[in-house]
Amino acid sequence: MLETMVRMEARMTQWDKERKIFEENVLSILEHRREEMQETFSEQNEKLQRMFEDYKDIRGELTNRTNHLEDLAENLGDTPVVAFNAYTTTGDRSYSDNQMIILPYVLLNEGGGYNNNTGFFTAPVSGLYHFSAHICENDSKYMVVSIVHENKEIAITTEYESVGNSCSSVSAPAVMNANERVFIKSAYSESLLHGDPHYRWPSFSGYLVNKKSSE
Repeated sequence: MLETMVRMEARMTQWDKERKIFEENVLSILEHRREEMQETFSEQNEKLQRMFEDYKDIRGELTNRTNHLEDLAENLGDTPVVAFNAYTTTGDRSYSDNQMIILPYVLLNEGGGYNNNTGFFTAPVSGLYHFSAHICENDSKYMVVSIVHENKEIAITTEYESVGNSCSSVSAPAVMNANERVFIKSAYSESLLHGDPHYRWPSFSGYLVNKKSSE
């Protein structure tokens, strides 16, 4: 009987040891899983935080772009239509240096800025304008033209062919105050401007890009 009790006690002691080992293993596994879950949670939290920051940045950028588009739309809505296009079909006409070129035929004159008697375009409002001139030469002659803003040249081009005739164009922007003038002139002492009704129309044109917001 005593021997049986001793064996039982030894077995129970062994069971306690095995139980403790099992509990320690379970606790170790659970702790490891907890650390893994905590690490995963931290990573997900950081990812969500970055996504939130990106969202704030994108939202701010979209707000800025929306405001910019609204400003552009407001400015465009306040910009009147100012545009002109004048030309000539005269065969050959010689010009001296600094002689003004007047184009008599008007296809477009919104805003009434171009005067086909004087050749001047007078800005009806202050703002940014864009101008272009188209010229043609003939008979191996030079044709040199410049665009002039209030007596200051803002663009110049030369056209020449040794045989036959040809054309070229030049353009330039200009910031103008109301009532300032732009015109085109010959920039060479022996310029020859060529035109014909069917194939070559030397021209002078321009338009208002954007009105100054102060007006």
